Amino acid sequence: MSLLLCSCLFCLILVLSPVLAEKTEVSLTDILGREVKVDVPVDNMALQWSASGGPFFTLFAIEGKDAASKIAAIDRENLKENRYDIWEAFSTAVPELASLPNIESGKDLNPETLIALHPSVVVAPKDCYNEGIDIYKKIEDAGIPVITIDFHEEKLENHKKSIELMGQLLGKEEKAAEVFDYYKAQQEKVTSKLDKITTTEPRVYHENAMDPNEMSTSHSSAYMWGSMLNQMRGDVIADGVIEKTAVMSEEYLLKSNPEVILFTGSYWANKPDSLRLGFLSDEKTAKETLEPFKHREGWENLDAIKNNRVYGANIGIGRDITDFAGFQMTAKALYPDVFSDVDPEANLRDFYDKYMPVKLYGKWFVEPSEN
Repeated sequence: MSLLLCSCLFCLILVLSPVLAEKTEVSLTDILGREVKVDVPVDNMALQWSASGGPFFTLFAIEGKDAASKIAAIDRENLKENRYDIWEAFSTAVPELASLPNIESGKDLNPETLIALHPSVVVAPKDCYNEGIDIYKKIEDAGIPVITIDFHEEKLENHKKSIELMGQLLGKEEKAAEVFDYYKAQQEKVTSKLDKITTTEPRVYHENAMDPNEMSTSHSSAYMWGSMLNQMRGDVIADGVIEKTAVMSEEYLLKSNPEVILFTGSYWANKPDSLRLGFLSDEKTAKETLEPFKHREGWENLDAIKNNRVYGANIGIGRDITDFAGFQMTAKALYPDVFSDVDPEANLRDFYDKYMPVKLYGKWFVEPSEN
């Protein structure tokens, strides 16, 4: 009788015990071309640059609400400081995020703190890795692999590789392939129409709209919004004076006389006068916070201002798995007639409906007709 009881208890334990996925060591080639050995599937990764083109959105797109259970540590305070609206939306939908260990990123990361958390892998954008390369080498020397990804250069092959890497880490290659196919199809809604453009490329200026009283960073064609504007046939005036990202001189801007201006905004916690676009914004807020940027002293004679060709877009869209909407926004800003049938916000909403644990709300894009 006791033998039978023991047998039943053993069976019950097997039924109630979680089924742990068998892990296999694989060699993955990351964005920097490094061969990195990782035991997959990974169930506790450390995320870097979650507010700045890191693995945060890609992880959620593939895992959905279960993504939090795969995170060993996250740069939560950085996300709250630079994309407060995104933190609010995601932490409300996935409360577990708020209790995850907080770490820093890049050059600010404390390697000992991260090592003590024993993540299976660290996932970081390549620029983040290069910024803190000595720190990440200490982490790797401790036996924790670091995988680099990239969404900043706006290269389709890098997007594909980055999404594939996350799928391989999670053991969900098919889901990753599905997400990339969706991304590519969305991007082709504008790239497929580029051959219809026969006019001269408009001169375009981009700025991260942090403060209407002083100019902030702009991007060349090598980076983020500058790259998207260039790929969508814009003449990016930062080229030749900015290598990648920097503040342009106002004298040069006025001399270049852009025909189109694209301001990108966010809920920066320490920039109360910034252009507010994202989950917490609405049409009224977007219009009111964009307006001061259009009335800077000396700008009234710019072609973009005189002809009402000033646009606003959420900055976070421009370096992540959702930047297909950024391509659509830049295309509409440069050639509104050619891309009049493209609705970036509707397409972004559809992506969230399909892949994210939250529904898209708020205001993400402002066109001159709404100004």
